[in-house]
Amino acid sequence: MKLNPGDKVGIISPSSFLRSREAVELGLDYLRSLGLEPILGNHVYDTFRYMAGTPENRVADLHRFYADPEIKAVFCTAGGTGSQYMLPLIDYELIRRNPKPLFGFSDNTALQLGLYAKAKTVTCTGFTLKYDFKTGHIDGFVDKTLRQIIGGQKLDLGGGQTVIGGQTEGILLGGCLSLFRNLCGTPFYPDLTNAILLIEDVDEKTYKIDIMLQQLTQCPGFGKIKGIVFGEFADSQIVDPEDGSIDDIIDAFCKDFKIPVIKNFPYGHVPSRAVMPIGTPVRLNADTCRLTWL
Repeated sequence: MKLNPGDKVGIISPSSFLRSREAVELGLDYLRSLGLEPILGNHVYDTFRYMAGTPENRVADLHRFYADPEIKAVFCTAGGTGSQYMLPLIDYELIRRNPKPLFGFSDNTALQLGLYAKAKTVTCTGFTLKYDFKTGHIDGFVDKTLRQIIGGQKLDLGGGQTVIGGQTEGILLGGCLSLFRNLCGTPFYPDLTNAILLIEDVDEKTYKIDIMLQQLTQCPGFGKIKGIVFGEFADSQIVDPEDGSIDDIIDAFCKDFKIPVIKNFPYGHVPSRAVMPIGTPVRLNADTCRLTWL
């Protein structure tokens, strides 16, 4: 996955439209500081309803950059909502023939998992231009892990707490829980065989998180997963005391599992998070709360 100085990278807006260009411009300057040459899609600043252009136009930008051999990676400007609209329109054979990483986060999870499900494309979760420059500068941990990925290094990350101990290896898959849930029952839901799930979400009621997790258990392949990494559930809300906290939800959800599980891993809608490749093999050590790329 290593990117080299001078490499061109495509910029797309697969989700919500951009109300302001300031954070995106700062993100573009950051990519240039890494030695990369960002090339904007034709529809990056489009508006169609609440999305950054029509599904057809957003897919056109995606196709353009995957078809261009000079483009070595693709970066998403922002999350929000709407990337799932793109999935039925994508030429997955084009993507499969021209593999390159797509960097995104949040709502981009639907696009990233769809690309993996249909074309086995490796993507990177945890970074978008708008989200990471909304305060004017990038967080140090985001910057460090992104630089490691771009530099071709394999990550070795620690953090969080043990829910169920043990060690396992598998393919890291996941991202935002609500987007993962949205793909259930569609052709774009990934095969979970030998997967290690990576799960986070933001601004959700705890009882809804509980129900979304239950839906995942009822989807094909859940019984074949190898482990779970719960990130952070930022700004979660307890509506009634009986609903329980995030810790209550996770502990109850996992009480009968026989697979390694950790929680509060440094990933999610929080300022400081790891940028991580997904669709790639990792080792999870739940005893020491470490995630290592193989």
